Amino acid sequence: MSIDAKELRLRQQIAANMAHYRKLHNMTQSELAERINYSDKSISKWERAEGVPDIYVLTLLAELFHVSVNDLISENAPLPPPVTNTTKRRVVVLLLYIGLVWLVATVTYTALRVCAPSLSWAWYSFIVAIPISCIVAVVLTTLWWGLLVRFLSVSALVWSIAAAVYILLPLTNLNLIFAVGAVLQVLIILWFLFQKYQKQIKKLEKDFINWRERKPKG
Repeated sequence: MSIDAKELRLRQQIAANMAHYRKLHNMTQSELAERINYSDKSISKWERAEGVPDIYVLTLLAELFHVSVNDLISENAPLPPPVTNTTKRRVVVLLLYIGLVWLVATVTYTALRVCAPSLSWAWYSFIVAIPISCIVAVVLTTLWWGLLVRFLSVSALVWSIAAAVYILLPLTNLNLIFAVGAVLQVLIILWFLFQKYQKQIKKLEKDFINWRERKPKG
């Protein structure tokens, strides 16, 4: 077998193994790229067998997948498992948790109306359920999704809290709470832009280090 044929075979073995272990851990290419601070284009290139990750990246992947480097370059590449729709499953879990929040709110409202029919503020339980639902969304999106979804969930939390405070507290000039929300929204935008910038810098640094290691000396 020629050297070129051996190199192609090695690329194909690594590509098959990478795809297998990534899917086994329910990761998308973007999620894997984020975990190892590389671009999703690099992951796609490696899984198309158009390139080979260096030994540093292979070590990172082995640690992440809880396998050995040899498992990633083995000739006996395992067959990929059935592809599951991870995003759909996560959305269902998120909706289930939010549904539980609203179930508790409904039970609370019902109990208040039964035990104290004269209470006029029993429906406030539904108002409180809105920011609590947003808190659940913030926690789960932080665990499972990228910056954009986390940004939307945090923004929703800020405005839901502002609206709940405005409705629940009968105070003068409380509409100024929305001015506070606007300031917080600006800070959230700046923070997430900073996070995005940091991720891009890290990817550039990794790509530069990778390029220097591959660059011929002399």
